[in-house]
Amino acid sequence: MKTVLQKIIFIIAGLLSVSVYAQDYGYFVTFVDKSGTPFSVDKPEEFLSIRAVERREKQDIPVTERDLPVSPVYTDSLKNLGLTVKHTTKWFNGCIVFTSNTALMDTLEEYDFVSFVELTYIPDISGSAKLEKTSFANKSTSTEVYGSAFDQINTVNGIPLHDKGYMGDGMVIAIIDAGFYGVDNLPAFTHLWDDNRILGTKDFVNPASDIFREHTHGMNVLSIIGGKMDGTYLGTAPDASFYLLRTEDVNSEYPVEADYWICAAEFADSAGVDVINTSLGYYTFDDDAMSYSYSQLDGNSIRISKAASIAASTGMIVVISAGNEGASSWHYISAPADAENILAVGAMTSDSVKATFSSFGPTADGRIKPDVTAMGVSVAVQNTSGGISTGSGTSFSAPVITGLSACLWQSLDNLSSDEIIKLIIESSNNFENPDNNMGYGIPDFKTAHATTVSEGVELQDLWVVFPNPFRDKLIISNTIGESENDLEISLFDITGILKFREVISGDEPKNYVDIPSYLSDGMYILQVKDGAKTASYKIMKEDF
Repeated sequence: MKTVLQKIIFIIAGLLSVSVYAQDYGYFVTFVDKSGTPFSVDKPEEFLSIRAVERREKQDIPVTERDLPVSPVYTDSLKNLGLTVKHTTKWFNGCIVFTSNTALMDTLEEYDFVSFVELTYIPDISGSAKLEKTSFANKSTSTEVYGSAFDQINTVNGIPLHDKGYMGDGMVIAIIDAGFYGVDNLPAFTHLWDDNRILGTKDFVNPASDIFREHTHGMNVLSIIGGKMDGTYLGTAPDASFYLLRTEDVNSEYPVEADYWICAAEFADSAGVDVINTSLGYYTFDDDAMSYSYSQLDGNSIRISKAASIAASTGMIVVISAGNEGASSWHYISAPADAENILAVGAMTSDSVKATFSSFGPTADGRIKPDVTAMGVSVAVQNTSGGISTGSGTSFSAPVITGLSACLWQSLDNLSSDEIIKLIIESSNNFENPDNNMGYGIPDFKTAHATTVSEGVELQDLWVVFPNPFRDKLIISNTIGESENDLEISLFDITGILKFREVISGDEPKNYVDIPSYLSDGMYILQVKDGAKTASYKIMKEDF
């Protein structure tokens, strides 16, 4: 059995996708416990990447038993019964299996290590995927820097973030989608390859496929976030780094694809991703008996929605399309947009008018949805011929928010994922009077950034930090007299990773910290926390 760290090794196979399990039924199997797992919460670095551990530590998020990989004793037992174990899920303590032996599966719950068995895929039924519908047209350039992407960024006031230099550098984004056709050679992505910003790919549908010869949808989404063509196009976070994850099988529509999504979200967590974007939504399947009901859209009844909330609880920002069913008989959002603590994104025109197709809230338990709304009509995207076209759908409004969320977090890297989401929602134009058409409204990323920065400028007056540049010692002097609170001093590198922390007791006559010699020269963010007061400073370490 492969460990999570082994799974973070990426291999791109040069084969066209085939349905390797076409004649087998798919099932979701959960276990009674994790007895026999070789891992421990005391050693998370053995099953989480260093970046994932650091993301949690920075936000004071503990590693729990839920994060432990499943027991290989149990998966081996399933294999010994003749089942194909395709993927495991640590958050739900189970796995996705395929088999033609339906009689065995009917009795599998009788085994003492098995808790639950659910049929999630039926072979040999022709169907069509419920990808967000998009329409395309040619698009000409409109501005010198952003080209045809200007409106989609400007409508949420994201350009000021870019003007300040925040374009996603140091942030890692996972795109969970249906395929990334042409990303290996289309011009909008050349800079990502040149700068080693494509960190890896993984195909959860068919591990033998070439993910760059699959569906175009994920390619379009990636262009909205990370695309760049000088004078023609600029995405919302062109300097971010990316994992490209395929979970959607466009040949059919079954709950197994939602379970692939869960495995991809767990992978993103383990790899140390900061922001997840998904433009997939589920409510109806090729077998009607498997379809969801609106009453299940309460954030807790549907497995993929619970997984989205769990992903958010690990310290990632999760951005999800609200759905394109606003003008259909379904009307409402789809799963996992009903999840809690995520950003479900509706669609509007460039004139800030709600798109007729954009799905409505509320959730079944009465929460406001979508959370926010962005441009999702005539959004500029990379096309397969190397030019720029436009497409419409909430699948294209979500990546607008995804990229700028990453830029905002880059600019305020001392904040948690929850705090960034809160800033985005509170900056929105309908925050005081939200509804289930456009949620809290249209975010203003300039306002979201300025709100915290302006508070920080005032708080910075409380302390003087010197010398700057520094070598081995920093002095922190309170300008209004000694404080009785403990003073927490933290140093983060420019990617937001905590490098050093010291707490000076309030009754200790000390106003300095000794900096460890292992810290390399370069730019750091110094955070000073005195009770409820926090301020941040850019400082430089130099070995004189």
